[in-house]
Amino acid sequence: MYRKFLPWHIDKEAYAVALKSPEKPRKLGRKIVLLNWNVHKNNHMHCWLEDFSMILRYDKPDLILFQEYQTMNRQSVLDRHSEYGYAFFPNIVWKENRYGLVNASKGEIVDFDFYMTEDVEPIIKTPKVTLETSYEMLSGEKLRVVNVHMINFVKIRKFLAQVEQIEKALAKEEGALILSGDFNTWNGRRMHMLQQLSGVTVLKMFHSKT
Repeated sequence: MYRKFLPWHIDKEAYAVALKSPEKPRKLGRKIVLLNWNVHKNNHMHCWLEDFSMILRYDKPDLILFQEYQTMNRQSVLDRHSEYGYAFFPNIVWKENRYGLVNASKGEIVDFDFYMTEDVEPIIKTPKVTLETSYEMLSGEKLRVVNVHMINFVKIRKFLAQVEQIEKALAKEEGALILSGDFNTWNGRRMHMLQQLSGVTVLKMFHSKT
């Protein structure tokens, strides 16, 4: 009933990953500085831009993972920082604006994948998405980076369905892995499910090294 009053919509043609390479790509080392941030669609506000510039200047992250990141007229704030390449995958489209996940890095993306929930959040009726990118490390290993925004304000079975979707994605390949994002674990049951997923992931990663 709310759908006709909403300014955004689900546009299947918009569900494509936008890719951009860093100006001078480099391989990632064993020490990686990671910035993970749900920006709540504020990444064009002056105060946010100041904070982000300070983080880039002093912390120099190798990887940047954003949730609820906004592009305007299909332009990204990250386009101003040529040292970073990125993958962007939206779950909300409004006119020329898109909102979703970003995986940015000083390394070149060698592979990527994306996942969308079958379930949608109430009222806004949009799905949640997961974005996976892979990079080559100095050691010769491939590093997989999985950026997750978990579904919210729904019954626990829908949260579990996304956990299982992510678990299946993580199990498809062994090796170095970073799992990060906004997990929306605001109650004990959600946290327990996430801990089970994390435990399985860590065990598989450990086993792959032995």
